Amino acid sequence: MKSLAKIISLALLLTYSVFGTASERAEQAWSAIQQQQALILDVRSQAEFQQEHLAGAHNIPHTQVAQHINALTTDKEQTIVVYCRSGNRSSYALQVLEAMGYKHVINGGGLAEMQASKQP
Repeated sequence: MKSLAKIISLALLLTYSVFGTASERAEQAWSAIQQQQALILDVRSQAEFQQEHLAGAHNIPHTQVAQHINALTTDKEQTIVVYCRSGNRSSYALQVLEAMGYKHVINGGGLAEMQASKQP
């Protein structure tokens, strides 16, 4: 019984720490959008983007970021916020952009996370 209690406690702790980190990244993304006029890049599929997206966001699916980012910016100093559904595809997009030399890329996480963290 003590083992089960320890497992549940650990699961709750891990859940809290994941969501705490997630909120922080979304808040950092909103700060960059508001203060640095960051480019907002939705890296989900076109169908997902058409269903719902953040105002002002541009859509380039994560598998096409390297081929199409130049249509939006060639400024390697431009702050770029990437987001997707859960944060996984945006993490991939962040790595691609950084490898291309973009210096200020922020993973905002998932759409719902970004929406929940948006401050008026």
